[in-house]
Amino acid sequence: MKHLHTEPARNTQNLAECDYLTGLANRRGLYDYYDALERDSIIHAMFIDIDNFKRVNDIYGHSMGDKLLICISDLIRSFAKGFTSRIGGDEYVVLLDGCMEEDEVRSIAEALLENMENIDFRKDILSLVSLSIGIVMRQNTSQMLDNILSKCDGAMYQAKYNGKNRYTFYKEYDKTIEINRNIELEMEDALKNGEFEIYFQPKVNMVTSELYGAEALSRWNHPADGLRLPAVYIPLFEKNGFISKLDMYMYREVCRLKASWKGKKYEHTPISVNMSRLHLYNKQFPDTLEAIAKEYGIPANELEIEITESTFIKDSAVLIKMVDILRSRGFLVSIDDFGSGFSALNLLKDLPVDTIKIDKEFLQVSSNTSRGKKVIRNVIAMCRDLKMDVVTEGIETKDQVNFITRCGCQIAQGFYYAKPLPLEEFVVFAELHLTDTLNNYTFRLNGNLKSEDGSMEGKISGEGLEYRQGIFSDSKSMHFPGGRVEKNTVHIPPETIVNDSFTISLWINPEETHFWSAALYVKFESGFCGIIPTAWEGHSDFRIRDSKEVNGWYDLSALQLTIDTWWHFVISYNAKTETAIAFINGEVVAILENVPTNRYVKWIILGGDVFQPSFIGRLCELVIYNEAKDYDFVRELHRSYIENKKFIGGPLKAVL
Repeated sequence: MKHLHTEPARNTQNLAECDYLTGLANRRGLYDYYDALERDSIIHAMFIDIDNFKRVNDIYGHSMGDKLLICISDLIRSFAKGFTSRIGGDEYVVLLDGCMEEDEVRSIAEALLENMENIDFRKDILSLVSLSIGIVMRQNTSQMLDNILSKCDGAMYQAKYNGKNRYTFYKEYDKTIEINRNIELEMEDALKNGEFEIYFQPKVNMVTSELYGAEALSRWNHPADGLRLPAVYIPLFEKNGFISKLDMYMYREVCRLKASWKGKKYEHTPISVNMSRLHLYNKQFPDTLEAIAKEYGIPANELEIEITESTFIKDSAVLIKMVDILRSRGFLVSIDDFGSGFSALNLLKDLPVDTIKIDKEFLQVSSNTSRGKKVIRNVIAMCRDLKMDVVTEGIETKDQVNFITRCGCQIAQGFYYAKPLPLEEFVVFAELHLTDTLNNYTFRLNGNLKSEDGSMEGKISGEGLEYRQGIFSDSKSMHFPGGRVEKNTVHIPPETIVNDSFTISLWINPEETHFWSAALYVKFESGFCGIIPTAWEGHSDFRIRDSKEVNGWYDLSALQLTIDTWWHFVISYNAKTETAIAFINGEVVAILENVPTNRYVKWIILGGDVFQPSFIGRLCELVIYNEAKDYDFVRELHRSYIENKKFIGGPLKAVL
């Protein structure tokens, strides 16, 4: 039998079988050598690939890449005790004598991995590369060499799949190797042929059932296998780097589809796209995203970049800086799978993101115990206090909906509402779950308790309430007779306030002066707020109570609403800035900053509260907006009332 450690000399006689760069045998030399072996001999084969070699060529140039190949070839030549060949750009095959024990083969592989870090080459380049080695043992030379190479190539691939910088022995029964190898062979053509399709999983407001946004997810529509789910190929793409190409393909497709939605009801629906950590090291990444969005005319604030929590385990400072840049360009940024990784809470103080997505597994595990529920509740509260929106993934039951909304999170994603939908089905879903309203509710109290759009209706609690003259000659108001605590009032559906920021507009005509009786009271999970016509002598008040603080009382005081006079009282609360503003008759009367946010409305009482005797007088034109309104809006709103020819509210004096 031919000695397996023999290598061809570099001379004119075997030049065709020699690799010009390294002096090792080339692919032809390997096959000729194998064909010359005695049949029925036993050999071992080792397939060696340089991890991330393409990055060296891309970053440092092909000349530097060639120098690295020469050094690594010398390393393999020094430690591999057999016939060594370079069969491709960064691929080597070593044939070993079949008499070697497995431990000796293992020692060769370990020596190659260990000494790779110590070769005489630039350390910054060495930090990028490593070796993945596949080994197949005890192969009979009666078979074709291609069969042997396929096996050790598959084992090498498995080493890459398991994390690179390692060696793996081929196992006959391991079908994963073959499946993944086929995927790698097909993936480039699949992308070119448009086999990857976008599915959209809706994000829904659990309180209103309104569509809030959607996440774009890939599906591989394989011509032979049919629909391949992400679990089949995404882990592989993340390991081999192809995920970066798929990410950008998905992003461009989202922009293209959104451009086709012009004029549709769902035109401005925010769509989130997952991005690998590989992009975040690329300084041109924000420019690329911005250029594609502009190409299709899509506003950046309708595109959300989702990054998994685990991305920030390493190089968090660098990645946080990139997030800052993305947000400065107008893109929304969210952290996906929050709670699935390491010390997630440690990053909350530093992550400058718009949205936190609570991981499905975190929800399922934590919601099964009282301690776990407290953790989720406090995580949500912490995120909201940091001005981050919260989306809970994996909502599948009504109990989960009730629990999460009580925790203060209103946005969900999960099978309870919809699975990931192909484009045609998502469009139907969007049409059904979007309304053309501005998400405000008007209760004129003009002879009934229904909202103007008919979707909400108040309920009387008690007796003695009746309709009397309103602020217009042809309108009515609700007269409240007063009574004991929480008696003779109207309960407004709590679903009318679904956002942290809100504005409440109400016309008030007190009949009697009763200190601290509320004209309107809103009870939250963590406190309350109330409009109080007479708080103390000479003052009305808008009071916010934060139950989480012992001294959590926040009062906006203004002049007292005198009796038998109509007053237009408006309060606006901005949760982003934690600012509350009180208006009377269209003018600002009080501003208070650093007011903590209360969340999840439990009930709304018109004409009383749970602390003081009920209000006596008339109320009408209650309007609830689910957003903070500014000075100009309130001024114009007030003017629209008093300039109405039918307005009979009487002379309204300036309040300042």
